[in-house]
Amino acid sequence: MNTPLFLCLALLTPATLAGGPTLVIQEGDPAPGTPGDLVRSLGAPFTNGLGQVGFTGSLEGEDGIEHFVWFDDGVVWRSSDGAPFTLSGAESTMGISDDGDFIYSPSTDGDDSVWTSAGLLLREPDPAPGFPGQFISFTSRPQMTAGGAATFIGGVSTVMGGSTSTRVLFRVGDEGPEPVFATGDAVGKFTIDTPSGVDFDYHFSDNGRHHIHVLVMDAPSTADAFIYVDGRLVARESEPTGDGDLWSAFDNVSINDAGDYLFTGNTDGAIGPDEFIAHNGVIVLREGTDVDGVPLTGGSLRAVSLNNLGQAVHLWGVTSGDEYLFIGTASDLAATSTRLLGTGDEIDTDGDGTPDAEVVDFNASGVIGPGLSLAEDGRVFVEVDLLPLEGGEEREAILRLDIGTRCPADLDSSGDVGFTDLVSVLAAWGPCAGCPQDFDEDGIVGFTDLLTVLASWGPCRG
Repeated sequence: MNTPLFLCLALLTPATLAGGPTLVIQEGDPAPGTPGDLVRSLGAPFTNGLGQVGFTGSLEGEDGIEHFVWFDDGVVWRSSDGAPFTLSGAESTMGISDDGDFIYSPSTDGDDSVWTSAGLLLREPDPAPGFPGQFISFTSRPQMTAGGAATFIGGVSTVMGGSTSTRVLFRVGDEGPEPVFATGDAVGKFTIDTPSGVDFDYHFSDNGRHHIHVLVMDAPSTADAFIYVDGRLVARESEPTGDGDLWSAFDNVSINDAGDYLFTGNTDGAIGPDEFIAHNGVIVLREGTDVDGVPLTGGSLRAVSLNNLGQAVHLWGVTSGDEYLFIGTASDLAATSTRLLGTGDEIDTDGDGTPDAEVVDFNASGVIGPGLSLAEDGRVFVEVDLLPLEGGEEREAILRLDIGTRCPADLDSSGDVGFTDLVSVLAAWGPCAGCPQDFDEDGIVGFTDLLTVLASWGPCRG
């Protein structure tokens, strides 16, 4: 599913962004899919390959407070659906598939657990899959690919109810959860450090074929953090970045179906430009850079996400306390990023064309899981706090930003509008209804379509 194409994302501003942000749901609203229960809290939003959204949260109704799972346009699961088990709470991290399946992590009768749309998957202190005679000590950070492959991080204890001795990345197969790797396993020349070297920061591509992970190895403490990609260790703490300094710490990660990847963190360089985003191991944006008129002074990266079109969204906080969401071409974020939304922006939540709320905070956090999830249909969802302009208390809300998929004139999807795109338009010249070269959709590839290519020449912004 695609939104209308735009001449180029560079032409968009927060005020003209495909009509502005759209409110999905906010604290205090009746929740679709319930008998009028009111939304009490919201978690981070995640998308599938179709651009549909999923998230967890809590409701308050006649039966009291319970948690829920949202898919696309309403609530599809409530904690009471888990009877006879008593479910409570829900991690913000979750995942959904294109078929509407989901995975999330509530407590089951007071124990850590993972549930999917098929029911209870695993709970503390179940026998640990792949670890005979050992037991699950925790479950956390569940994710799901567009194709429905579910993953989560789990702890393993040698005794029932004991402390974690091994941390494991589990993937759910036909026979249930199975280990991908665990602390104590060898990766290349190194061993994943016990008991917690399998970090909570990880991501699988939509097609499930590519995997990126922050790992801590059994190595000197100044050089034990690594970025793992598809069986390889591609970056190591204390080694050169290729940009004049050394990798120092790693945070958020994201990978797409082509195997292209992003990771973030800090270098050992000067404090001003030490925070970074790297694309395929090359730093493409640093703290302190001026991005679309916003100086990332004292910048702190909150979250990042890469889609299958090579676009990336990234959320920063700056010294002033303001926060800004950007989109750009992942391989050249410094030059192509466009500001989408920021704290202080006034938005229309009821569709009457008049702003009625101010964005006062972004709630994305890469600490508790992927804070952003960008699909290919030109939409990104964010969890924010809104302050009504007429007064009142702040409210949590999920917003949808319709940002377009790419420059339509980038016909070869290279990230740049150039000679091959121009040749493509000339080759299609004349009547050509439905052709991608017919940008103005008048049924003819002609002069205005040629002007679109020329006006968009160069790197696509976003």
